[in-house]
Order: sequence, then structure tokens, then C-alpha cells
Amino acid sequence: MNILVKKSTDVLSALDIGRKNTHYFNPTGLDMMKKDLKVATFIGAYFENKMVGFVAFKEVNNQVIELAWMAIEPKYQNQNIETLLVKEGIKLLPNKYVLCEMKTLSEIDPDPQYARTRKFYKKLGFIPLETINPYPGWGEDNPCQIFVKIL
Repeated sequence: MNILVKKSTDVLSALDIGRKNTHYFNPTGLDMMKKDLKVATFIGAYFENKMVGFVAFKEVNNQVIELAWMAIEPKYQNQNIETLLVKEGIKLLPNKYVLCEMKTLSEIDPDPQYARTRKFYKKLGFIPLETINPYPGWGEDNPCQIFVKIL
């Protein structure tokens, strides 16, 4: 499969992909995603000119970038598009960043899908930093685990 990874502005396709990933994104999250995609460094994965996945990075400060959002069309998941998006997405960022952070549901929660998510990020060199529970804006039942990767 020949996947093209490039900067994008196709927010509508990304939101459509997000809506199809209901386990990860609720309506509040989708609203936040919509706002963030308009200002983030937004990168899409395209197969036959159709977006099949995306990643969005938000600047935390002049040295730290956050991998804020990522989703893949369900039928294209587990085909290494996720890995390609993160690796190529990081390459498309300005060289000024020295650290990338990302947040996900903590291992305190036994959800098997999020266990796979944490394993995926660890495989890409992200290191679990800390768990914050409750994390502001995430609610009582969503402990946040922060991961970091030196760029």
C-alpha cells in the first residue's frame, strides 16, 4: 500500500475519521479536536488521494510539541499507517523542538484498547512520565498518562 504523508488542511475528513473511532473520541473530544485542527500542525495520511488517517501536533512552548490527536480510518488500522504518521509527522515539524509529549488514558484504567495505545507509543520511543488523576478537563474516570519522546 502506497501511503503519502503530507501537511493538510482537510479538517472535515479528519473529523469524519475521528467520529468513526468512537472508543477514543466522544462528542466533547471531537469539539476540542475541531478547534485544535485549525491551529495545529496537521498532517494527513493519504491512500489514492483519500485521507485515511491524520496526526495533529500543538506547540506547548518553543521547545516542546504535543502530539495532540491521531486517528486512522478503522479499515486501515493496524497496517503501520499509525507508525508512518508519527515518524513522518515528526520529520515535518520545525527542528526547534527538543521534546514531544502525548497524553492518553493511564494504565490505572485496564481498558485493553488503551493498553495497545500505550504499547504503540512505547514502541516508538515515548517514555511514560507521569499519571495525573484527575486531569483537568478529562473528568473523574479518565486518569491521564503523559508520555514524552526526545526528538
